[in-house]
Amino acid sequence: MKVNDEILKSVASESILNAQSLMLDADILREAKRYQRAYALYQFAMEEVGKAMSSVMLLVLIDPDEDDLKDYEKGFLRHRYKIKKSGTLDTLICQFLYKGNYDEAMKFLESSAAEDENLLDEQKNKSLYTAICNNTVLMPSEMIDEKSMNYIWFRVLTRYKMSQPFINIILTHYNEIR
Repeated sequence: MKVNDEILKSVASESILNAQSLMLDADILREAKRYQRAYALYQFAMEEVGKAMSSVMLLVLIDPDEDDLKDYEKGFLRHRYKIKKSGTLDTLICQFLYKGNYDEAMKFLESSAAEDENLLDEQKNKSLYTAICNNTVLMPSEMIDEKSMNYIWFRVLTRYKMSQPFINIILTHYNEIR
């Protein structure tokens, strides 16, 4: 993979559009109470938001070095890296969602800081595949419930809604920013 500004702009633009499309499909499944599959699509959307955010953040980085490029390229296909990057704007999300409500803001920030990308990636797999847990074979419906799906839905929705305009501003005004 050869990364340049045009590639980064394209990845940011296309990934955020794909995140929106995945969320729309997941919404249909959520309405049909197909929580396990909705979970998977919301998680994929979160990863696309992370890919878009890592692309735009590298794009606006002043004088990226070889390590920055290697980190981006290495993380491009890694699910857990993209999950982590999707939370880039969680502090801003907190300010918008909980303006004036300090306790709720702190709960949100603490849960964001404690978010475990390994666990979320494992949950995505559990939402799609049968698994053996403690010598018991479990179906996705036995491992992923509405509460789990609602958690991932809330996270991706808020991250998408904050990231999408941020990315659009960066891409629209790229020449002035650089």
